Amino acid sequence: MRFQLAAAFLLGLTTCGWTQQAQAQQFAGGDREFLTLQVENDLFANFANTDRHYTNGLQAAWLSRPQTGLPSWLADLSSPPVYSLLFPTGNFDKKSQRIGIALGHAIFTPDDTKTTLPQPDDRPYAAWLHTTFSLQSVRASSITGEAWQDQWKLDLGVVGPAAQGEFVQNNWHDLIGADEANGWDNQIQDEVGINLSFERAWRSSTFETPKLAGLQTDFIPYTIISLGNVQTYAGLGGTFRLGFSLPDDFGPTRIYPGVGGSEWFEPSAAGCNCYLFAGVEGRGVARDIFLDGNTFRESASIEKKHFVYDAKLGAVFVLWDTRVAFTHVFRSREFEGQAKPDQFGSVSVNFAL
Repeated sequence: MRFQLAAAFLLGLTTCGWTQQAQAQQFAGGDREFLTLQVENDLFANFANTDRHYTNGLQAAWLSRPQTGLPSWLADLSSPPVYSLLFPTGNFDKKSQRIGIALGHAIFTPDDTKTTLPQPDDRPYAAWLHTTFSLQSVRASSITGEAWQDQWKLDLGVVGPAAQGEFVQNNWHDLIGADEANGWDNQIQDEVGINLSFERAWRSSTFETPKLAGLQTDFIPYTIISLGNVQTYAGLGGTFRLGFSLPDDFGPTRIYPGVGGSEWFEPSAAGCNCYLFAGVEGRGVARDIFLDGNTFRESASIEKKHFVYDAKLGAVFVLWDTRVAFTHVFRSREFEGQAKPDQFGSVSVNFAL
């Protein structure tokens, strides 16, 4: 199936075009606003009705047009001084700032969802329902072509029965004729979740890559710091892209954890622009409520691993005002005693409005 997907994509590359003039006329998505719908599920990777660990994620997000009336303190917040010393922004003469909001839901289960008994040697049942408020700033140099994207994200929500993980999972299983998950009585208990993260991604001549078989390539590194009672970690990663004419965005987005990429993109005036991508990301994890359990009371939990990495492969199709992306994610073991690494698929559809 994966080889068929790759073959279909390569065929699409030979039939898709790109107008450089339209690309040059826009910066960071122009004056458009964007709507993003995303789903992540282990079904997309295993092609079977199984639920295991991070089993489903849903998110709907809106990103505004560029904002010119933000308060000065909020506009200046987008580039923390100390962080910029470690990862410099460089010189720029173009700037675009946007605000956004998203509604997300994630479900986690143990490997065995048939038993009603607690499973202390596997990850606990958990659900996370949250709203994400974002502040995004994109800076670029018209001379060097370098660009930097900074994103603040504030997640407010609830973990536990109030997040309705059992309702969402078992009603979906009823709809598709799959077995119900029977162990939700053992899930992590209700807890208000607050998380703040900052992410920086950049395209720089420092990471310039050569053409391959006549196709353009680039490498987009990114860093992230996340603090909160839901997840506290620091991460470093990068995305390598390959295509006929790579757009000036930062690649497709993901849900959990939402690292790398941009919800905005450059629409294709000529009909279609396509590319392949691959990437890797490592995270040092201090806290993960979905493994550690509740913060202030006893709950189901499992001993987590403090270093986790993801590898990803995927394809992107930009069709006029729509971007469609599929990402296959390979995730390392997240807790002690985990039998094997996880895999899941991520599908995102972005609309330029």
